[in-house]
Amino acid sequence: NIAFFVSKKIKSNPNIVGKIIQEKINKLIPQTETSHNSSLVVERVEFATPGFVNFWISRKTKFEVVSKIILDHEFGITKSNKEKKIILEFVSANPTGPLHVGHARQAALGDAISKILEASGAHVHKEFYYNDAGNQIENLMLSVKARLKKISPTEPDFPKDGYKGDYIVEISQQFDHQKNSLLSEEKLTEKIKKFSVDYLRKEQNTDLVALGVNFDSFKLESSFYSNGEIEKIVNAIKQNNKTYEKDSALWFKSSFYGDDKDRVMRKADGNYTYFVPDIAYHFDKWRRGFDRAINIQGLDHHGTVKRVMAGLQALNEGIDKDFPKTILHKMVKVVKDGKEVKISKRSGSFITLRDLICWAGDIKNNKEFLDLVSLQNLSHKVQKGRDVVRFFLTSKKAETEFTFDVNIAQKQNDENPVFYIQYAYARACSLISQSGLTKEELIKFINMLPKGNLLKISNLLDSPKESSLCMKLAEFPAAFETAVTELAPHVITFYMKDLSSDFHSYYNETKINVEDETLKKVRLLLVLATSMVLHKSLSLLGISSPQKM
Repeated sequence: NIAFFVSKKIKSNPNIVGKIIQEKINKLIPQTETSHNSSLVVERVEFATPGFVNFWISRKTKFEVVSKIILDHEFGITKSNKEKKIILEFVSANPTGPLHVGHARQAALGDAISKILEASGAHVHKEFYYNDAGNQIENLMLSVKARLKKISPTEPDFPKDGYKGDYIVEISQQFDHQKNSLLSEEKLTEKIKKFSVDYLRKEQNTDLVALGVNFDSFKLESSFYSNGEIEKIVNAIKQNNKTYEKDSALWFKSSFYGDDKDRVMRKADGNYTYFVPDIAYHFDKWRRGFDRAINIQGLDHHGTVKRVMAGLQALNEGIDKDFPKTILHKMVKVVKDGKEVKISKRSGSFITLRDLICWAGDIKNNKEFLDLVSLQNLSHKVQKGRDVVRFFLTSKKAETEFTFDVNIAQKQNDENPVFYIQYAYARACSLISQSGLTKEELIKFINMLPKGNLLKISNLLDSPKESSLCMKLAEFPAAFETAVTELAPHVITFYMKDLSSDFHSYYNETKINVEDETLKKVRLLLVLATSMVLHKSLSLLGISSPQKM
């Protein structure tokens, strides 16, 4: 649309400007392409009303994309974060229940972003931070204790803020198998608390393993109380004159840093408010020498984000103003048979990550899930569930709401985008297998092509479908770079759907394994390049690339 911009500058008609641009550029382009001018990128330029100038890329340039993909293992991958140390915190669920769909979205987003950043050259450290003390843990203990006494959630003696899911029954049953009858009430309470937290941490880890997510380290909120770091950061902020006393409480001058009002740091009863340990935790991240910190949290944390960043600035330690960078995601709505599903019997109040994997992988119940996850080799059902959940939960911008349609997740046809993309990859592998040629033989063929033959060979890819597919392959570097700079895995999912669509369309219209040996090899090179880019893209999201389906 350059004609629009130029016409505004010179106060002329876009149609006149567009035709002038077309004429001037076409004069610079030889009418016929020869081995002497084969380096030309643009074949011709055409003006289209009301003011667009279309550039037609030469066939040789398109074929060079295919060649680069096959010969360069790092095609499209720019090392823009080379040697950078990045800490990525996500999921960070408290050990009071199973991981819900919000945690699932964080897990899928976080792990995909980690893989994308690592591909760009960064050293990524994945961390899980959770609260192992406080009221929530107390309520967990009271809930398990009530179940041990056979008190159900419908009875008046059940804790007011207790957890009501069936998983509490499972914890109590497992705990009851141990010999605890001789313990004092105080020791019994502490043992129930520790057992329950350990049980749920193990369960959360089991679900994350099923999703293919692991962490490099875990941080406990309680550690910042026990090591005195919270006191230290509060004293530092006080010494920097960013606090004041009011109503027997200690207030933080957060409005100085853009907050809508000042916030209480230490309440009148001496307890710290929820964002203070988070300041200590993020100061700890900075002291560990990370160049960048990225958090993935639910949209309900938006207020905490501002206060933590303000607290870090109040320390006057030279911390970057964008430390940490926080990605806030909206929640996930689950739909089955056209109706929203809100409650899981096992969790008591919400749909879990495990529910999603089981639905998508056609896993019948909790026992089958645990049996399959415990196998040494990853089962097909768990792999299928993992692939679908990871793709679905990274397929939209984090800040947009996502609807997880269980029925689509279970389908094995073109309606399911995961099936559609994986089938494109499997189809490409099958075409190469059926050709009687190997990947290595095709690479040898392209390596041995004399430079003078490139123009002749590239002219064999002359159909509109082949041209579109080559152009779509050429877009991968831009898609990858956008995913890196914007921390946006959904860019890769959109790209893969488009690439798969172009490939399926090409396959349906074109016979690949023809009798003409040279033409067959050239078309197979295009197929091979497509398979390599699809494999690379799927890997960036932690999704498998099955060669057969």
